[in-house]
Amino acid sequence: MMGELDPRIQLQGPLNFRDLGGYPTITERRVRSGLVYRSDNLAQLTGSDVDRLGALGLHTVIDLRSSEEVDRLGRFPVDEYPSPVTYAHLSLVEDVVGVRSPSVDDQTYINTRYEHLLDRGADAIVASFHLFALPTSYPLVFHCVAGKDRTGLIAALLLDLLGVPDESIARDYQLTDRATKEWFDRMRSTRPQELEVIQQIPAVLFSSNPETILALLERIRGLAGSTEEWLRAHGITDDEIDSIRKLLLTEEEERPYH
Repeated sequence: MMGELDPRIQLQGPLNFRDLGGYPTITERRVRSGLVYRSDNLAQLTGSDVDRLGALGLHTVIDLRSSEEVDRLGRFPVDEYPSPVTYAHLSLVEDVVGVRSPSVDDQTYINTRYEHLLDRGADAIVASFHLFALPTSYPLVFHCVAGKDRTGLIAALLLDLLGVPDESIARDYQLTDRATKEWFDRMRSTRPQELEVIQQIPAVLFSSNPETILALLERIRGLAGSTEEWLRAHGITDDEIDSIRKLLLTEEEERPYH
């Protein structure tokens, strides 16, 4: 990952807002830029952040956080955004962290959490893909709190459906590590007492290990054969899959920035 450009859009509040476009696919096409964004908590947007995002012309905000998180942390400032935005609260799961057995190693623990997100969050995942299939949804952004787990899962499924290779999907997932480091630096300088509490949480929860997202893709393929078949089995139609690919893939050569 050394030497690669950082695809994030620099904001004062959120640290992990970035475009999913630019990735090449196995069919020698590319994911269109400027249509789908992923992010951490958008309730952190400052006034200048809202102005900057206004240039993106967002039509849809998908909030994957739990109801408790939305109530406690706030939500995307729809009323302050310069153009009409549809806000869709699609809580992936309400029990975000879960319980860990002392005998389970770090990677097994995080893999199990992602299996939990996939299994318990199926309705929200499907609802998100219904929106991905609508031309009127774009440009759109989906987010959770850190932009890592729930957001990472949705991003992985979407990129996999579009034919992006596993290596690129894992690399996109791992990019969150940059934002996590900056977040810890921010906490260290602004809220050191809070940081002490956060550091009691297992460190694996803050890591974007590529093995985690690759294990998720392997599980989906073990369950259904492919992400496409998993989505189809959960209610996404062939027409919707075709629409997503038509909307988000281009035949044109674009210079990749990932």
